[in-house]
Amino acid sequence: MNKHTRRAAAALALIGTGLAAAACTSGSDDDSTLTVCTNVPFAPFEYKDGDEYVGFDMDLMNRLADRLDQTVEVVEISFESISSGEALNAGTCDIAAAGLSITEERQDAMGMSQAYYRADQALVVPTGSAVASLDDLSGLQVAVQSGSTGEAYANDNAEQYGFEVRAFESMGDIASALSTGAVGASIADLATWNEMIETASDLQLVQTIETAEHYGFAVQKDDTELLDEVNTMLDEIFADGTYAELYEKWIGEPYTGDLDQ
Repeated sequence: MNKHTRRAAAALALIGTGLAAAACTSGSDDDSTLTVCTNVPFAPFEYKDGDEYVGFDMDLMNRLADRLDQTVEVVEISFESISSGEALNAGTCDIAAAGLSITEERQDAMGMSQAYYRADQALVVPTGSAVASLDDLSGLQVAVQSGSTGEAYANDNAEQYGFEVRAFESMGDIASALSTGAVGASIADLATWNEMIETASDLQLVQTIETAEHYGFAVQKDDTELLDEVNTMLDEIFADGTYAELYEKWIGEPYTGDLDQ
């Protein structure tokens, strides 16, 4: 089933939903465009620099598009619709690149690529906060991104540490909520918090939470052809040194040759 037929069928099945319109309008009707679902800001993986989408994930998607003789078209959409598989399986885009941790639930809902990045969670608070660790969160509201593994971790541990989970659509919304005092802390991916607090003097990272997650790219559940292309692209850039160059460019430190180190 080609891209146009797949999108049309998905759109007809979803008439009356918000994703139906996106499925009909995202990307072109031919195979010259690779449509990429993402959610920004999620630096250093995806964010906007002026009118351009840039980041680690975006460089990898451009590499994939070059391999397929296509051009990238970004579809910005809620992270929850990406992480659930709803957007992909509605035909809203061809692939999701959104700092997406590989989980069993997501593998059931979508086709997930091999891992390309090791991720952990982090606890971030306003500068000057008395919170120094998870043990200090009792009675506070803790911000998370909807549909994220940070939200799952927070929900699993809220009762133990006595905090209330409050979900937001984007990392930008979370940063604003912390800065204004609307919430007392946040649990979200370490790499993006490291990037964001470099330019946010009113926020500080107080604890790394080792969850040993791995990011992957996602495609429609039955799109094994595109998934094979993604995995082949990743194999090639791991082997030829391109991955190490991009890792150092965006993560700011040398790649050790092992995702788990």
